[in-house]
Amino acid sequence: MPHSSPSGNLLKLCRSLAVLLLVAIISAGSPADAQTRRKNTKTTTTRKTATKQKTATRTLESVRKDKSTTEKKISETATRLNTNTKELQRQINRLNSLNGDIEANRSKVRDLRSHIDSLGTAISTTADSIKILEDDLEAMRLAYAKALRELQPHAASTGELSFIFSAKSFSEAYSRIRYLRRFSAWRERRAENIRRGIDRIAAQRARLTSLRHSQDLAYRKAEETQTTLSRQQAESEKMVTSLRKEDSALRAMLKEQKRKSAALDRELDRLIAAEQARIAREEAERARREKEKNKAKGTKASDTGRSAKDVASANAPTRTAASTSASALTGSFEANKGRLLFPVAGSYKIVRRFGRQPHPTLRHVETENSGIDIEVSPGTQARSIFAGKVSAIFRQDGFNSIVMIRHGRYISIYANLSAVTVKQGDSVKAGQNIGTVFSDPDDSNRTTLHFEIRNERQKLNPSQWVR
Repeated sequence: MPHSSPSGNLLKLCRSLAVLLLVAIISAGSPADAQTRRKNTKTTTTRKTATKQKTATRTLESVRKDKSTTEKKISETATRLNTNTKELQRQINRLNSLNGDIEANRSKVRDLRSHIDSLGTAISTTADSIKILEDDLEAMRLAYAKALRELQPHAASTGELSFIFSAKSFSEAYSRIRYLRRFSAWRERRAENIRRGIDRIAAQRARLTSLRHSQDLAYRKAEETQTTLSRQQAESEKMVTSLRKEDSALRAMLKEQKRKSAALDRELDRLIAAEQARIAREEAERARREKEKNKAKGTKASDTGRSAKDVASANAPTRTAASTSASALTGSFEANKGRLLFPVAGSYKIVRRFGRQPHPTLRHVETENSGIDIEVSPGTQARSIFAGKVSAIFRQDGFNSIVMIRHGRYISIYANLSAVTVKQGDSVKAGQNIGTVFSDPDDSNRTTLHFEIRNERQKLNPSQWVR
């Protein structure tokens, strides 16, 4: 086995050290390179930070942009929903108005048909009357002619004077004069009866012609009204079919309407209850004063030898007579049921009636109305249906200005007014204007008065009270 020399081993060690040193130098590099590396590292870090900040900035701007877009979409959606709701309300109002026209035309057709039937009966009766009169006239003519032949057999050959002078005695001559006078009077009556018969027949024939003309007009009106009614019914059915597609929106709208109506009912009940309490307090105070007054009178009467009972008895008949007089009953609100003034003058139509009614489009859904809704032309004035006192004026969501007028224990309510011409506490007369009915600019100026009548808080059907 060969052995290495000491010099060879040393040489190998030097080579190893040189390699290690060279590797260390290469690894360490120069100071400039280290600085460059530090710069590169710093630049990379800065770039990363800037990139992160830029990314964060873009994200914030994007969020803001998305928020603005979302808010815009929400606003557009809300506007669209509001527009759709208004359009639905307009269509429902149009449908209610159309249904009011349909009901009015149905009633008109019924009245026309009844009128035609009555005209037919009158025509038949008149024709029969003419036939009877003609028969009577012919009988009178025949009787007249026969009487002339029988009572004046020699009229053709002798005159009246000859008839008189041919008498055998003065008495017979006088009798013949009287006979001729009676005969002349009878002949005049007969002739007058015949003339009257002719006039009656002429009048009846003229009436028959007028009746037939009226019947023809009624037939034409009935046909025109029936044609209009058929067209309106087809239009109504088309609208109902279209609106039923908006079931959820209609139900939401109905819910809102019920909320507004309930709020109005609560406010009216509150006002009426407060007024009842005030009236009760005033009556109690009045009774107390009356009691004190009577007590004072009783004391004075005892001094003059009359008792309080005598004083009360003496005063009672006057008060009782005044409160139960016929004029007071005739002039009361209740006594005029069915004859009270309508709350508006001029043309109108009732588009929603009192009480529970089927919804115009929603199946198996009913609506509740505390009064009647009356559609009129723009600018129409609401008027008091009876003399009374304005007990309250207020505003309510969905009903604009509202006026309450008290007539004893009865109250008339006029809602959806745009302007009021009376004030609380005013005494008003029957027929006095109290305000202008509101015209909705969002619904082609549709003008509708909501009208109620109450016996204190009990709701009454206004159609049974006004004419």
